[in-house]
Amino acid sequence: MTAYMNLDISYKFKTVIVAGATGYIGQYVCKTLVSRGHRVITIGRSTPPAQDALIYRNINVEVCSRADIEVIKGSIPRIDVVISCLGSRSGGRQDSWLVELDANKNLLSLAQSGHAEQFVLLSAICVQKPRLEFQFAKLAFEEVLVASGMPFTIVRPTAYFKSLAGQIENVKAGKPFCVFDNGTRTACKPISGRDLALFMCDCIELPEKLNKILPIGGPGPSVSLKEQGEMIFRLIDKPCRIRQIPSGAFSVIGTLMAPLGFFSQRLSDKQEFLRIAHYYATESMLFWDRDAKRYSAEKTPEYGSDTLESFYKQVINSGLKGHELGEQKFF
Repeated sequence: MTAYMNLDISYKFKTVIVAGATGYIGQYVCKTLVSRGHRVITIGRSTPPAQDALIYRNINVEVCSRADIEVIKGSIPRIDVVISCLGSRSGGRQDSWLVELDANKNLLSLAQSGHAEQFVLLSAICVQKPRLEFQFAKLAFEEVLVASGMPFTIVRPTAYFKSLAGQIENVKAGKPFCVFDNGTRTACKPISGRDLALFMCDCIELPEKLNKILPIGGPGPSVSLKEQGEMIFRLIDKPCRIRQIPSGAFSVIGTLMAPLGFFSQRLSDKQEFLRIAHYYATESMLFWDRDAKRYSAEKTPEYGSDTLESFYKQVINSGLKGHELGEQKFF
């Protein structure tokens, strides 16, 4: 890292490449960067909405293709920062390594060729206790990035607000709120997309964020799955109805499917999704205290001002527009 020893990332207007700009967090990041006066260039195979095209430049490219990245290296005159908001949409085995590792390595190559002063990676707090394919792929790139000599900031957020809103419509329709086991086994300090974007943009303006791995959550206190359900019922003014689902069911079904996964990539990905479901049913999205061997809400850093309750009120009144959950959801 000797080439960067005297690096100054103090606040100035910068040219920032954002990959994954059409994703949930990427959209917030781009808008926050522009609001702070930075020049934004988005790259990816998806084209941003027309209104955003008037605000920042887009380069349509397949980020997973090293050849495509090589082609555009000469078309960008100056790069100050690269921000990767890339993430596997499905969590499937092959897709995880293709996106989380290979595509990010291509972005790192682009950053190095453009003599960027920083690479900011959106990771996830769940890589603290890796068991899933996408977690191992994320960690693999984190290791590549740290070893590369490129100044970096790795951001590991807790759960997003939108990922905790999937049952609101069911509850409004009179259905019970589903929890795993008794609903108190796991907890999180969720963070809004807006607050996470603000934090990530702070990382390119505040020198103390450089060369750090930063777990981050939203305003506390932590909230369990059962407490999420109780909050939703209170906000819609209905009696609380909780349905308990044994978390072990995911493991049993996954084990039964395991032999079939050898013959079908689709079934292999289904099995991986069951493993993902079991993980989130049994592991908290909080800081993992290695010494105490437990999750710690107290040691999970907090940032921002948006609250889960305010988000729930918004969704109850206006729906999930702009916070769509996609295909990979439990309920």
